[in-house]
Amino acid sequence: MGAPPPIRLPEVPPPHRAFLLRLEENKGIEHALNHGLGWILERGYEYVARLDVGDIPLPGRFLRQMEFLEENPEYALVGGQVQFVGLDGKEVFRERFPTEDAQIRRIMHARNCFIHPAVMVRAWALKEVGLYSDRYKAVEDFELFFRIMRRFKVANLPGYVVKCEVNPGGISLTKRRKQVLGRLKVMLHYFDPRIKESWLGLVKNLLLLFTPVPLVQALKQRLEGRRGWL
Repeated sequence: MGAPPPIRLPEVPPPHRAFLLRLEENKGIEHALNHGLGWILERGYEYVARLDVGDIPLPGRFLRQMEFLEENPEYALVGGQVQFVGLDGKEVFRERFPTEDAQIRRIMHARNCFIHPAVMVRAWALKEVGLYSDRYKAVEDFELFFRIMRRFKVANLPGYVVKCEVNPGGISLTKRRKQVLGRLKVMLHYFDPRIKESWLGLVKNLLLLFTPVPLVQALKQRLEGRRGWL
């Protein structure tokens, strides 16, 4: 009998490089985000993708977003659809976001059309519009997306790109009132009286100031699969 064929081990991809940046003082999330972006921009990276602790990128998320930006050079930012899960990993609700630039430009006046941990941005676009502002606490992403949208085209992929964790200790829940007030401040800054969504956005967020979080989540579950604006 001849020697058994050699065992073919699966190819192991090269390890990804990870860098941990530490700040000596907690000056808020805006400062931390800008510190990280400054580090990235100094090193000449072409794309920046967001992801928060507890959130899980779905297979192919980064590749699909990078391919979109490569194929559409006039676009500076691309997000995608998001599944929201609890701490146990079970789905709580899904939310659909508009995909086309024209839709987003209109609906952004009523709601944020991007989930922060689901976006990829061209680095040079950040150099042009600037980094996160510390004038919009808890909604620094919403304001930055508006600035990018005013200069460049933006889009969302039609497919799901990330599972976002609904954490009772997260900013969106523990500082909800502050976040709603921040959204109102952003909407007033970019208010356009010619667009009905500008008016709807103000009314919606004024109502949200007095609506309990569980009721908002229940409504999102009921509206799953539809074009919601909560």
